[in-house]
Order: sequence, then structure tokens, then C-alpha cells
Amino acid sequence: MQRRGVPLSSRRGRRSWCAAAAVLSASFAVGGRDARADSCTTPDLLETIPPDGARDVPTNATLFARYASVAQYLGEPVQLEHVGVDTQPVAATFDAAEAMLSVAPPAPLVAGDSYVIHWPGLRGLDTANLGTGLDQHLRAAASPDVDPPTFDGITGLAWDVTRERDACSGSIDERYAFDLSLGEAADDGGRDSLTLLVFRTAGPRLAPGAREQVLLQRIPAAGQTVRVSSAVDHAVGHVCFAAIARDLTGKVSSGGVEKCVDTASPPFFYGCATALPGSAGDGQWLAAAVLALVIALSRRGRRRAPLGVSG
Repeated sequence: MQRRGVPLSSRRGRRSWCAAAAVLSASFAVGGRDARADSCTTPDLLETIPPDGARDVPTNATLFARYASVAQYLGEPVQLEHVGVDTQPVAATFDAAEAMLSVAPPAPLVAGDSYVIHWPGLRGLDTANLGTGLDQHLRAAASPDVDPPTFDGITGLAWDVTRERDACSGSIDERYAFDLSLGEAADDGGRDSLTLLVFRTAGPRLAPGAREQVLLQRIPAAGQTVRVSSAVDHAVGHVCFAAIARDLTGKVSSGGVEKCVDTASPPFFYGCATALPGSAGDGQWLAAAVLALVIALSRRGRRRAPLGVSG
């Protein structure tokens, strides 16, 4: 999907309208900057796999907590509470590349029983901020996870170019955004217990035959898409992605079919709305309304005769 815009040669005719719309939009803007899932300053816990409140968690499951990429694990204790029985510390393993803290219970979960795992808040790299933790509630299933997951992989791929103010550096950041549509996924441990792993399998900075992990998260609900954001020099030209699903015992689905797209090179002309920082979802309708008002007032002014000129 190529970004909708106009050629660079058409910029001049629209600069005045964009400037006027920007002034008025800034005066009326009520939304804040888009929230980002992964903070560059706060090592918060972002999600757990399985999700909090999960039921029918396989009795042989390993439990995961994904933190912001700046998090570091310094041996903070993780407690596993067997509700109504006892609470005990459990050994945890931290994968710094995935910012994932994992716990394998020392004994299989008791079928049908309830548990609470107390995930700690972690410290962050180059920051003294303590991130948030979570008390995750779950209930064990009647059986273990035996079979690997099934997953149809990426079924659709669209691309766009974004131009946003980076929340960490404050600079305007131009990036390629790839929206991936996902196929059906299933597992005997439940879909909600699956982890999605997306890999770039072709690109201008990738050696032939190599692959680069670009996204890891709990698999979204059926029908939802996920977005991969890439720097321009990693995304111009022929770009391909593939995805697999991983269950709570480490078994993975068969390799998904690659989906590829050929992107165009910048520069691009961004419309008035994309030149403004802030929340696109909250502000686009307002920017459009303001621009329409500016144009209407301008046309009305042009119909008036100049002052001092008689008929």
C-alpha cells in the first residue's frame, strides 16, 4: 500500500493551507501524544503470557512476563502462590534480547487449582526508575500441553510511511510501518497462551538466507493486525516477513509462508495532519474540519471586491 500523498512539486500550493490549519489545530488540540507500548525510560511490565486471569493453563506451562526493552533483571524475587496452599520463591530466567522474564514451576500445576504469580518491578538501563510489576492470576487446566501449535502465519501485508516526533529524542522520526494480517492459530493450551514471533527474512540490510526477529508479543485476537516499524535504511526495496507461534512449553508452529512487498523510496509529501505531532486517532477529524473551515473562509474572502474599488 503506497502512502497517499501528492508529488513534491505540489507542495507550494498547499503550504499556506497547512500553516493555517496547523495554527488552528494547535489551538484546539485536546489529545496527547500516542501512547507507546515500549517506553524508552520506564522498564514497565507490558504483558504476561498467558494473560492475567487465564483459565485452563496447561499443567506443564512455563509462565512469561514481557517488559519494556530498557528493563534489566538483577535477581529480583519472583513468588508463585498456590492459592490456599502456600507461596514460594521460584527461579526465574531473563532473556535480555526479548526482555522476557520466565518461570518454570518446580512441579506441574495442580489441575483445576488457582495460582497467583507475583512478577516484580524491574530497574531500567541508564535509569533509576523502577517499573511496574503485576500479580498475575491463573487457573490450571486438567492436562498438560502436548502438541505444537498450528498457525497459518502472515496472510496479508501492507505498508505505509509514518513521520512522528520521537518521544525519547524529541526529533521527527521518519519510518516505514508494515501492517501484518495474521491467519488462524490454535493450540491445546489455548490461543491466548501463544507467543507471536515475526522475522524479517529479506531487506536491504539483511544477508541472503538470514532472518532478523523484529517483533515478539502475545498473539493478538483473531482478525487483528500487528505493526512492525522499521528505519528507512532497513525497509526500502524488496522486504519480506514470516511469523511463527510458540506455546508455553517452547514448541513452535511450522514455518509460515513469507509475505513480501516492494516499497518506494522517500522523500514523500506528508499532508497537513501528518505534519502535526500528537494522536492521529483523536486529531485527524479536527485537522480536516479546521482545514475545511480555512478554505471556506478564504473562498468567501475572494468573492468580495477589494476595498476602495467601486462597481
